[in-house]
Amino acid sequence: MRSSRIIAVDFDGTLCENKYPNIGEPNDLLLGYLKHCREKYSDKLILWTCRVGEKLDEAIEWCILHGLIFDTVNENLPEIIKKFGGDNRKIYADIYLDDKSIRPKELTVDAEFFIEEKIFKIDPKRDSSDFLNITIDIDKEKKNVFT
Repeated sequence: MRSSRIIAVDFDGTLCENKYPNIGEPNDLLLGYLKHCREKYSDKLILWTCRVGEKLDEAIEWCILHGLIFDTVNENLPEIIKKFGGDNRKIYADIYLDDKSIRPKELTVDAEFFIEEKIFKIDPKRDSSDFLNITIDIDKEKKNVFT
């Protein structure tokens, strides 16, 4: 059996459909997976969201009603705080689940459409060199994402 992991998970657009400031339909598949990971492997779960105040309280209550309990909310686990000597702003996790994420190795020339359409909401017919020039290091080889 594998060792336990720390999983940080976003709320809007990940645990549920993004209907902020309301709460959308649940992502039942992900909810089930996270409950399974907690029960079978003792994974630690962190709710990692931009919600604050009353909207955060609503999200936590929604999660509880759906059977999902978190070890922390927008904070590092106590053992991580001890390891790093404080609760730094970045949440430490082995896995980050977020509808807005992309892994650096996924940024290739083929990612231009994804980046323009999904992140920047730019017309795909527009010449990307007009607005953005990103060079990234993929497997130690410099490549321009948009050329």
